[in-house]
Amino acid sequence: MTGKGHENKTYELSGPLLTQEQLASALGDVLDKQVSVQQVSDEEYAEVMKSAGVPDFAIPIVVGIQESTRNGSLEVANSDFEQVLGRPLTPIKDGLAQLVSK
Repeated sequence: MTGKGHENKTYELSGPLLTQEQLASALGDVLDKQVSVQQVSDEEYAEVMKSAGVPDFAIPIVVGIQESTRNGSLEVANSDFEQVLGRPLTPIKDGLAQLVSK
């Protein structure tokens, strides 16, 4: 993306839109066990992130990402990612399998 033709362009790097439940289901298939989604308030989520070691300055950022996920403002469907990669996207289950095998 450092070559010609990318100047002043914004790319939305997204794949097929998935709900958190669909992502958990795909991960469960890869792990061969049930993975559930737990709905919590923003305050509870902030406490979970804090207890996981997320620095205090970053907690509002990760809570904001979850809020944006919940309200749909991050739902952007396009083919920019495939165009930048020059190939089809890796299916979610394949990508998850690669991640959990490391």
